[in-house]
Parts: sequence; C-alpha cells; structure tokens
Amino acid sequence: MKAVYTRQSLDKKDSISIETQVDECTSRAGNATYKIYSDKGYSGKDTKRPAFKEMMEDIKSGVIDQVIVYKLDRISRNVVDFVQMHETFTKYGASFISCKEGFDSSTQLGRLLMMMLISFAQFERESIQQRVKDSYYSRGSKGFYMGGTIPYGFTKETVIIDGINTSQLVTNE
Repeated sequence: MKAVYTRQSLDKKDSISIETQVDECTSRAGNATYKIYSDKGYSGKDTKRPAFKEMMEDIKSGVIDQVIVYKLDRISRNVVDFVQMHETFTKYGASFISCKEGFDSSTQLGRLLMMMLISFAQFERESIQQRVKDSYYSRGSKGFYMGGTIPYGFTKETVIIDGINTSQLVTNE
C-alpha cells in the first residue's frame, strides 16, 4: 500500500492546503490503494507529528511500501530528521516520491537531489525563524506591546509608533 503524507503548519491563503496536497498525491498514486496521513497545524522542523509517527510505524510493520508527498518540505525541513527517515524507508523497503520535485529515491542522483533540497528547506526554515526573532526584537526595542499578560502596575494604551497603530504598556501609578 502507498502512503500519502501531507502537512500544513499554518492555514494561510497563500499556503498549499491539505486538500490540494491530497489531490496531487492521490492522482500520482493512480489506481493503487493508499492511506492518507495528514498533520495539520504542525511544523516540519521536527518529527513530533502524530500522523507522521503513525506512518513510520506502518512502514516498519510492512504495511506501506511507498510514500508520496506533494513537496519534500511537507515531510521534513530538517536534514538530520530527513536522513534518519530515509534510512528507515530504505531499511523497510519503502520508496519515496515527491510530486513537485519529481525525483526517484532509488537512484544515486535522486538521493543527491533530495539531500540538496532538504538542505535548502532547512535553510529557509532557519531564515524565517531569524527574521521573526529580529522583527520581535526590533518592535520590542521601539516600545511596541508584544502581547501576553499585562503586568501589575501597567496598562495597555493605544499609540502610534513610526506611523503604525499599536499598543504600548504605560506605568499605572
């Protein structure tokens, strides 16, 4: 049986929906039987995802012989996790297909391409993390209210900072 694995960390209008991923992957599966594993609301930064874990157990038990994903970064954005996952696939005889990148994990070139692509996916994830961290630091240093419980002795006040409507904590005597 084939596995169709989908993941969507955030439900945004410009992200690829679970449904779109399923449609693409199931059409790639053709008439073969398949089982869908979906992790909605989970990041690809690690493998702590319930459907992913279930799929890996099914591979180890011999139920799954091929994994189909929409794009490589849907299954992992971490090089170490991906290498370990792929070693498990190989050990238990499961092949791997990415619909959009179009490579075959059974060839030397396919494995090289996979490693290059997963490295770029990890780089992209880490770049996004750094931009978010830098943005929070910048906003906080300008006095923007960063959320959370308002501490005793402060009130939240609506202000305009650098032309942006926001909130700021003000001392409440």
